[in-house]
Amino acid sequence: MRQGSKPTIRDVAERAGVSLTTVSYVLSGRHGGTTRISEPTQERVKDAVRELGYVPNQAARGMRRGKTDLVAVAIGDLEWPWDRALAAAAAKILPEHGYQPVILLGNAWRQFMLSGGADGVILGFIPEDVLEDETMTELARRGVAQVVISESMQPAGFDVLAPESEDGIAQGMDFLTANHTRIACIRRGEEGRRTRPSRYSGYAAGLKRAGIPVDDALVRTSHHRRDVAYQAALDLLRLPEPPTAILATDDMEALQAVRAAFRLGLRVPEDVQIVGVGNSTEGQESDPALTTVGPDPIFDRVVTMLVDRLEQRSPAEGTRVPAPWTLQLRGTTLQD
Repeated sequence: MRQGSKPTIRDVAERAGVSLTTVSYVLSGRHGGTTRISEPTQERVKDAVRELGYVPNQAARGMRRGKTDLVAVAIGDLEWPWDRALAAAAAKILPEHGYQPVILLGNAWRQFMLSGGADGVILGFIPEDVLEDETMTELARRGVAQVVISESMQPAGFDVLAPESEDGIAQGMDFLTANHTRIACIRRGEEGRRTRPSRYSGYAAGLKRAGIPVDDALVRTSHHRRDVAYQAALDLLRLPEPPTAILATDDMEALQAVRAAFRLGLRVPEDVQIVGVGNSTEGQESDPALTTVGPDPIFDRVVTMLVDRLEQRSPAEGTRVPAPWTLQLRGTTLQD
């Protein structure tokens, strides 16, 4: 090995006194088959790697094997508790199976995946009204592993984890209307062409069941922005007749409402009760812990579904896994 140069696989073979094929086999971590490498030989190769400081060229290995050992995780915004929890689950689980996550924001995943950037992709932010997606269809045709979180999409060569939020939001509203008549809503701004009722429509339906008319003065829109949600909550709680309860259609908005209440010297839940939607890790760990509507934790499950598809343990046509949502009572609401 020339002084100052990086050690190569040939240098490792010479140091260990074995062939290049033997070094390649040991470093690949393969087991079984007809090739047998003795334990002493494997140890000599590993010792040579450590002594020389050899680092395998993962990109070159991936090209030879037709794999990247990367998994793309497509999310909308790392500020959003749901997206952050999905990214954290991927970072925890994927390396245990020999894959490294690549976090992509917005639509960057499309070109990345179409150019062969990763072996598979987890899609966490497909709009709820989308029934099919041309990029996903093309990737499925190529046999690329995909898992999508979507209420509306159906499996088509990929797997779907399907949040079922309607019943949970109804539970949350029925809980609030049992003791409140001035219930505000901070919504995400999700209306438009939809195949399922929006979270805001669940709020309106809950008021209707209780015989309470919708008061537009008690409704604000966050546009998925933390600062806007915070200001919206301040505006609501400063009204001459403020709400005694708030349903926020995402946990992020609900946590901003808690923050706004504390700034105004209000007690949560004694002065105002707050319910979010999503059952995020951030909401569970907040003080007080956030009462929310959502599924049991699903992010580990989503990542595991992708690993199963990568390792060809899933049906080729894809599968749909429902994730029912329920009301999770915690510290931002009063309990009977």
